Amino acid sequence: MPATLSITAMVPCFNEEECIEQAYLRIKEEVYPYGDTEILFVDDGSTDATLSIIKRLAADDPRVSYISFARNFGLESAFTAGFSYASKEWTVQLDADLQSPPAEIHKLTRRAVEGDYDAVFAVRTGRQDPWYRRLGTVGHQAIATRILGIELPVHASVFRVVRTSVARKVAACKVSTPYFLATLPLIGARYTTVETAHSPRAAGVAKWSLTKLFRHAADLFVGFSYRPLALIYLAALGAAAAAVALTAAGSGLQPLALASVLLHTAGLGALALLARYMVRVMRGSAGLPRYQIREANVPVRPQDHLYADPHAGPTEGPDAGPVAAGPHAGKHTGPVVAGPHPHPEKSTGRAAPASLLQTGNLP
Repeated sequence: MPATLSITAMVPCFNEEECIEQAYLRIKEEVYPYGDTEILFVDDGSTDATLSIIKRLAADDPRVSYISFARNFGLESAFTAGFSYASKEWTVQLDADLQSPPAEIHKLTRRAVEGDYDAVFAVRTGRQDPWYRRLGTVGHQAIATRILGIELPVHASVFRVVRTSVARKVAACKVSTPYFLATLPLIGARYTTVETAHSPRAAGVAKWSLTKLFRHAADLFVGFSYRPLALIYLAALGAAAAAVALTAAGSGLQPLALASVLLHTAGLGALALLARYMVRVMRGSAGLPRYQIREANVPVRPQDHLYADPHAGPTEGPDAGPVAAGPHAGKHTGPVVAGPHPHPEKSTGRAAPASLLQTGNLP
């Protein structure tokens, strides 16, 4: 591994109480030797003890930072926030379930530094996932790249190391369907892939279902290509031609019924696809935030904090007052008050931008 590297290990997590402490210990072992490092946990609205465990780790280790969402916003929002709040030059994204072994980080960082890449993605070998997830990944990436003309790092996973400044540019893109793998090539970033090992889950249950996989694929297809519209147009023309041929070739009700079925099927398919594109337009115009942070031990932008006035000026310094009146204001139950770093006697190398708002746990 490189002798020194400024790196944030970013770990999105949702209901991973059984894994989170083990993940911390293994990530710490591999990342801390790089020198200028931190571990940033992004709690995606967990309803179990995940956040409590992360807080305990942060209280004991000044290199541990966390942000916690107001609700479950999804994986894409979680790592978007992680890239936005990472403070080091490079960010490596890992799974809390340890399916991407932290010991494989060095393959990614070495390739990034030696090849001067902006991003290096892991390609999982011997993948330890259910068959439908393996087949789904291969299938939807093949359709996206070969049929729909979408540029992707082929077979890439979310285990990756990315230059933080580049990742923030991707996170800042105003796209109606956020999809990191498809957005990164569009901004001109240099990327490559490296084969890495893959392990079974350390504990707990997988959060991906068949429904989520289909939705994820549909977001990619519709969000980054207009070719589906051309394909459904061609399919409708083909159905119409077949219907005319069937009607001309025979007499009676059977050919007419078959022709009617073909035309109605093509019409319904076209309507379904157009509806999906309308969803894309509605998402882009809704104006809703991609995530809202309820609490954190790092500086948080007012527009990202659930209880802060997004139009308020920056609040800085250890004597800053409350950022906003939350539902528990005055009860000292939530970290909505500006304050110093939880370990003021220890420096982590994090410099708070002037436009950010410091939030920390109340004693």
